[in-house]
Amino acid sequence: MIIAPSLCLMYCPLCNEKLNIENMFSHRMTYCSNCDYQEPGGSAHFVTFTIDVLCVFLKNLSIEKISIGGEETTDFRGVLDAQSVLPAVLINTQLNTRNIGSEFNAIPLTTVNDKNGYYQRRVITTSNNITNPSLILSGLAETLYATYLLTKERNHDKRNTINLNLLSPISAIQNKSIQSYANNEHSHNGNQHDKGLII
Repeated sequence: MIIAPSLCLMYCPLCNEKLNIENMFSHRMTYCSNCDYQEPGGSAHFVTFTIDVLCVFLKNLSIEKISIGGEETTDFRGVLDAQSVLPAVLINTQLNTRNIGSEFNAIPLTTVNDKNGYYQRRVITTSNNITNPSLILSGLAETLYATYLLTKERNHDKRNTINLNLLSPISAIQNKSIQSYANNEHSHNGNQHDKGLII
């Protein structure tokens, strides 16, 4: 199966020009020819794959709707997209695994500025050589599963819904907290800057 990158990942998060996308394991960077934005080759493909797996995971739990803010939707892919709520899921996963000394702390995903993103962030990979995707996917799925269990516990008549307002420790509706955490992570990480990734 060939993975076609999500439409939003085909465009530069800084200037919105079409990216020159490289495949996974390519030693060349995906780049924008209009500005100096770069990300690892294959990032768009891997993040799209991650989104697809998480959508299937939620459907396998018999979830029919996603609730965020005061809205409900059946558009799983739209909600979990790299420019949408995926940055919040990633940040919560990182926060929830930080204290357990897990290998997951080396997750090869991060966020970068994206003026079109829900949180003004977009999820990308930090490497073009991801050899253990199950570690990444299980961490993200565990965060969603914990949110689903909390949804069922708090609202018994919404058994087929996941309420992303209950993401923990930072709710998906706390835009400023998500943005602040992401910006603080970037200021502490010497390999990244807001124009993309330097490898």
